[in-house]
Parts: sequence; C-alpha cells; structure tokens
Amino acid sequence: MNTKNNQRSRDTNELIVRTTLAIMTEKKKAVNKITVSEICQQAGINRSTFYAHYLDVYDVVEKVERTMAEQLTRSFLNKLEEGRGMDACYTEVFRFVREYQAFYRLYFSAFRRSEVIGVAWDLLKDRMDQLTYQSFGYQSQEELAYHGEFFVFGLTAMLRHWVERECPESPEEMLNILKRQYNPPIHLFQWGEQHV
Repeated sequence: MNTKNNQRSRDTNELIVRTTLAIMTEKKKAVNKITVSEICQQAGINRSTFYAHYLDVYDVVEKVERTMAEQLTRSFLNKLEEGRGMDACYTEVFRFVREYQAFYRLYFSAFRRSEVIGVAWDLLKDRMDQLTYQSFGYQSQEELAYHGEFFVFGLTAMLRHWVERECPESPEEMLNILKRQYNPPIHLFQWGEQHV
C-alpha cells in the first residue's frame, strides 16, 4: 500500500472540500452557481484531479454534509449514552445547524432533504423500533414509514425557514416549536363536519 499516495489523495480531497466550502460561505454562492472550473482554479488543481475525487459540485457538497451528519451523529449518540434523552438530542440538531448556518443556508437552496435530518430521524426511528410501532399508535411499519417522510421533510422545512431568518430563536426555543407540532391546538384539526 502506497501511504504517500494515499496521503496525497486525502490532502487533495480535503483541499477540494475546503475550497468548495470557502466559495459557498465566503462568496455566498449557491451550489448551482459554483463551477468545477472555479473550484479547480481556486484550489490550484486541474479538472482531471477534481474528477478523480468527485462526480460534480453537488457530489462534493453532499459528501460534506454527510460528513457533518456523521459528526452530529457522534454528538447525538453521546447525549443518549449520557442518558440525556431525546430533547437534548434534538436541541443538539438545532445547535449544530445554527453553528453551520452559512453552509445550510446555501445547502437548503439546492437540496430537498438533509443528511443531518435523516440522522435525527434514523435515531428516533431506532428508538421507536425498540418500543415497537404499535406502542406509538401506528397500525403498521408502513404507517411509521409515512410518518418518517413527514417528519424528515417537515423538520427540513422548519430548519430551512429558521436558517433563512438567520436563526433568531435559540435551539431550545426551536425544540419547543418542534414539540408543539406534535401537540397542536386541537380545534385546528377537528376532522369531519364543522359545527358552528
């Protein structure tokens, strides 16, 4: 195994990621406005080097977000292991997104769903699976899957709105807003005939 070449490849990969993030955050450029040529020019590499590591700009950004999601997963799991509960875990999601809000502002403009939110849902789903879907009132595993889609896209929309407004609420306030979505004012959701 050629350690020197492996290190060079890792260094180049990191350079491409850092350059892409710098273009996104310092130049405030949306993902769809960044070109491979721009990354290569700023990083001082040629296009063939870029394509040896990534398919396109979207591939770089998706892999960056996946790496960020893995960081969040470690933090999330630490909180669970400490016995801090799901409130602490979801507060950590909001804290994390707020810390990287410049990245997420641009990320959400290009992607429908986030690995960070997928991680949050997967951890919650694992917790729910341990207790079985019936104990949460779901009729089937498929109904839980529908709820998962609702949760992931709903939380993504909440985060997108929060980030677009520069995260004025604290992570704790956002947790309370999220929890209220599960207990909305009942009169808003009385299905069937309306009695006046």
